[in-house]
Amino acid sequence: MIRNMARTKVLFVLLLIFSAFLSAGCVDDQVSAEEIAEKMQQKNDLIEDSSFTLYLTMSLMGQESVMEQDMIQKKEKMRSVTKQPAEQAGTIVVSNGETMWTYDPGQNSVFIMEMPDLDLDQEISYAGLIAQFLNESDVSFSGMENIEGRNTFIMNLEPKEEVSSAGPFTGNIKVWVDEETWMPLKYDMYDTDGNVIISVEVRNLQVNTGISDEVFEFEIPEGAEVSTLDMNEFALPEDITLEEAQEKADFDILLPSYVPEGYEFDHASLFDNSEFASGSQVLQRVTLVYINGDSQLHITEIFYEAGFPGPTEFPGSESVDVNGSPGDFVEVYGNKMLRWDVDDIELVITASLDKDEMLEVAGSMN
Repeated sequence: MIRNMARTKVLFVLLLIFSAFLSAGCVDDQVSAEEIAEKMQQKNDLIEDSSFTLYLTMSLMGQESVMEQDMIQKKEKMRSVTKQPAEQAGTIVVSNGETMWTYDPGQNSVFIMEMPDLDLDQEISYAGLIAQFLNESDVSFSGMENIEGRNTFIMNLEPKEEVSSAGPFTGNIKVWVDEETWMPLKYDMYDTDGNVIISVEVRNLQVNTGISDEVFEFEIPEGAEVSTLDMNEFALPEDITLEEAQEKADFDILLPSYVPEGYEFDHASLFDNSEFASGSQVLQRVTLVYINGDSQLHITEIFYEAGFPGPTEFPGSESVDVNGSPGDFVEVYGNKMLRWDVDDIELVITASLDKDEMLEVAGSMN
């Protein structure tokens, strides 16, 4: 349930950022990032509410996944209903700006999250984020295209050569922007080889239809299991010493007897969700961070209170052997991940090392 909620929120925030960016209302190649960011706020203020179907296709390492959601937005409020994939169909996420509800119909469970109170100087500056993103991209425009009866102009974003970035934004992005509403109707993200890895379409778009605030309230179904998290009481994991991590953890932390030359232990962090999770969701997660200059090696160990629920799926991964235990190795955007389990502990190593060296680190963690 928590993973589904996180995935939904990431996609929602991603769409908001692109919507804000494209709401700038200007197609002049010479306009600066700061000017676009400023005009973004002016244009975006005119959109009171919107509804649409969000259709996302992700292609990664030969594996294709599809997600389809009906979305409703009204300023800081949102509501989404998942239609695809089948195992998540019927999942509902609702936020009235103060409280977020995530309903998992398969488990008949509701996760309630009270949103944090932010001071004005703590609020996220979306204009600043957009300006920074634009400053790291070369923006160009390449004509018009009709999508679902709407005229769109096509915007291309290419990372500047001098900007070193990691993650999915290392390739180009192409966006189709609605000429009337200045909202994105489609965008494609490419890998460094020019292949589309993520394609998002906004279908059946309607804007400023007078959506009621009642749409953004949620009635808990009868008999549903409910868990609550107040973000005002939630503290992000802090950097701690290895000794502190070992003292606080409810399990024996496994340590590598081998790390590649130049890597030294820097800090640990511990996450414990027992105050707001229940059942099989209760876990402790310890992360050990080793540093070599600008390179980092992360070893994450996850202990489930109710017992190991089974391995995390890595689509397109390669099966490997770690001290006689089955594991999975996968490379995504230059980063490698190695996953295996020891007794009731799931372990994941993340680094830019080659596979053999990561296996050697894992093999030393008996």
